Amino acid sequence: MTTIKRYMTMLSFKLKRHRKGIFCTLGVLLIIFVHRYFNSDYYLIQEFKITPRPSPTPLKQDQKTASAKVQYLSVEKSQEYINYMAENFVINFTVLSNRASTSFKKISVFNKGNLQIPKFIWSIYFYDITFVGNSRYPYPRGLHLDDSELLIFHESGNLYRLQPTNKFPKYINPGDTIEVIYDAYGPHVSRFFTFPNWFVSCLTCEPRLLKSTQSESLEFVGKFSKTQQVKRFEDDRVKMLTVQDRFKRNSAIVNTLRPPTNAIIPTPLMVEGKEEDYLLVSTHWTISAKNFKKEAEILAELLQLDMKKGGAVTSVITFAKKNVSLPSDSRLSKKEAYEILIDPNSDSIQVHANADAGAFYAVQTLLSIRKKEYDKKANFIGYHFPKIKITDAPRFEYRGLMVDVSRNFVSKTTILKLLDLMAMYKVNKFHFHLTDDDGWRLEIRSFPELTEYASKRCMDQANEVCLPPSLGSGPYSNTSGSGYYSVEDYKEILRYAKARHIQVIPELDVPGHSRSAVQAMELRHRKTKNPSYRLIDPNDHSRYRSAQAHTDNAVNPCMNSTYDFFKTVLLDLHDMHKDVQPLTFYMLGGDEVARGAWEKSPVCEKLKVENKLNDYYDLKKYFFKRLITELKMEGMHVGLWEDAVLNDRLEPKNPLDESKVGQLYVYSWTNIWEWKRGSLAYKLANAGFQVVMSPATCLYFDHPYEPDPEERGLYWATRYIDSRTTFNYQPDNIYWNRGTRHNGAEMSDEVLCSGGCPPLKAPENIRGIQADLWTETIRTPDQVEYMLFPRLLAFAERAWHKAPWEHIKVEARRKLKQQTDWEMFANKVGHKELRRLEEMGVTYRLDPPGARFNNSILEINSIFPGTPTEYSMDNGLTWKKHDPEISNKLAHRGKIFVRSSSFDGKRKSRMVSVGGF
Repeated sequence: MTTIKRYMTMLSFKLKRHRKGIFCTLGVLLIIFVHRYFNSDYYLIQEFKITPRPSPTPLKQDQKTASAKVQYLSVEKSQEYINYMAENFVINFTVLSNRASTSFKKISVFNKGNLQIPKFIWSIYFYDITFVGNSRYPYPRGLHLDDSELLIFHESGNLYRLQPTNKFPKYINPGDTIEVIYDAYGPHVSRFFTFPNWFVSCLTCEPRLLKSTQSESLEFVGKFSKTQQVKRFEDDRVKMLTVQDRFKRNSAIVNTLRPPTNAIIPTPLMVEGKEEDYLLVSTHWTISAKNFKKEAEILAELLQLDMKKGGAVTSVITFAKKNVSLPSDSRLSKKEAYEILIDPNSDSIQVHANADAGAFYAVQTLLSIRKKEYDKKANFIGYHFPKIKITDAPRFEYRGLMVDVSRNFVSKTTILKLLDLMAMYKVNKFHFHLTDDDGWRLEIRSFPELTEYASKRCMDQANEVCLPPSLGSGPYSNTSGSGYYSVEDYKEILRYAKARHIQVIPELDVPGHSRSAVQAMELRHRKTKNPSYRLIDPNDHSRYRSAQAHTDNAVNPCMNSTYDFFKTVLLDLHDMHKDVQPLTFYMLGGDEVARGAWEKSPVCEKLKVENKLNDYYDLKKYFFKRLITELKMEGMHVGLWEDAVLNDRLEPKNPLDESKVGQLYVYSWTNIWEWKRGSLAYKLANAGFQVVMSPATCLYFDHPYEPDPEERGLYWATRYIDSRTTFNYQPDNIYWNRGTRHNGAEMSDEVLCSGGCPPLKAPENIRGIQADLWTETIRTPDQVEYMLFPRLLAFAERAWHKAPWEHIKVEARRKLKQQTDWEMFANKVGHKELRRLEEMGVTYRLDPPGARFNNSILEINSIFPGTPTEYSMDNGLTWKKHDPEISNKLAHRGKIFVRSSSFDGKRKSRMVSVGGF
């Protein structure tokens, strides 16, 4: 007993002696426990599951600034205040600065009305494509902002909401302004990186659009006038163009003052003839088609000529099948080759082709070189064609345009118009991106939920009617966020494309980018209690965030129901094509599957053990192999974005048997040198994949034309892509496309080949190139056309025609020839093609002009010579046409504003200022 007592005494002494250390240790352990709990899967998942819209955590009242409790208003009164706020709350959004990959932004809310708003729980919903509060994400109980009485909640994707805390004032009085400053991961250097159609609502209210944010002009967004607002990061060396910069750039182009008659885009392989000699095709001419009758009828309709069944040898356009002679060492597409002979002496035009497609492209060339003729009384008498011989064929069999219709819906009318324009410039593959996180756009009769629910976006508290708002679509389902193509719509698009020799390649993006499908099938499960077509494991506690900030957009590759769903969808799709344009190529996507997906899915854990799979990459490979194998469609080509076949070391890994690798088309898109991805296209081709090159730095037409805050577009791959950038692209030697670094600095050899510079060992596996139009910032048909044209002309030139300068190894000589070729192309566009686009009602982009003063003479030029320009001496109140042939000295010494104009004068570029002299 004495021993025990002595031991306890000693223990007590030691505890007292070391009590500080013990208490510190216990405190640290407690902090660690609390931290781990609040960041554990259990806690976070429960937070997300309890309610999608958690109430803010009650905060302790500051004794000096105690505020009233939240009032509970009637439904009617709450709605009355929400309606008032929508009409009278003026939103001002300002980017404060960008630094270290983080942007700092301010939202100001001004009560311009005369009503006092009592405290109640309302929410203002806004969009941000960057990651708000990235370093503190996730924040299921709201993001606390310094010195603010509001919390930010992440709803879904790019949708966020502001909600008052208990610190919020008792009233919002007339004339009051609420300000919120927050940070987000990623730069924000453009007005059009913000989205319209913010809205306000409450738990019991109907949402209402905030009137001040409704305009597509985004007038509620503040100016970008400071260096820290227009630079993406501190080391950003890409500068905004001044009017003088544009003048210097444009001065390198010699204006031919008129377009050559044989100015054809894309440039033919061989052209022989004299412009001085021409032939007049008048209304008494006929068309004779020994072959290619459908193509001949297209020309007859557009030239207003009659079809004739043989006989005539003069005053006739004849179509005949003939083996078009091409260089023996070329890889030109022979089935699309054609020949045109226009001979005034024999009074005839002959069209020869190997196949229907070649005859069709011959028709497009004839339409390009025709010129209307009138008599002295201005009566139309026919078409003027030059004496010429053209032999032509494309360098690539795959010349594609991808249009994303999920982020924002693109109407059938606009799609049909785009098909006409693609045909005009001999672009022959239409990659139709029909599904993504933000919407499912194709009717699948087996699953009506896909269009009845997942084709719409709106504010839906119960998640039973539509997907959540996104990318400026607003709270209602009558905007660009909603829409789909019925089975008949889709078949009409197929027929229209087929008649223009365009192959439609539908894309149903899986296993990532699939939130619309996931949510639709969850709705089906809630209604039917049948798990047959569920796409997610209900016991999956994995946490991830996609590139677009979705936390639930990856279908589960380990469930049989996933494959049952996609087999049903793809078989329905196959049936739609069957009687119109047989489906021989479908695109499965495979890009940007977030790391962390499926990590804590019990069914995946089981599958990995059974099939000896190790990780996320093995699961993706398993998914594509099983899905493609189970479809069992003979002769079918399958497309995948490059992500689907790369491992964590950026090495290509074939998901199929080696004997089938040639059936896989892989689209190579992330070509940023600093990311060690510049050589991926060659690595993929050398590994046996059929490669379509779609480099984001040259061919992603969702990027801006200029590094200017007034230009629409994303800029993650490069700050801008103008027509010259696309024209300069050299698909046959990707290392010659070195350009600059991501920050605008000079490209070094070390950076260029940091990921290796393997030579292309299998050039036959480079099948073509594709331009891509993602629609995050595009909501109207005019915006679609603005972003595509005139850049698509430069793309068509490179896809069809291999320029002689592409062979030149010496860089200085190559660039000199490249400049000469660009001058010819720019003159074709400015003097001819823009007029053709205008005649078709295309709202192409008008490039702001360059200008300078030279001895008091205002000089103005354009990137495309022939484009009309104007100037104003009274701050834009009145405008005068500028005539480059007349040199008038100006007496005005203040700022002069200049702008470009469409030929019909109905559209203008943004105006830019020239300093006084």
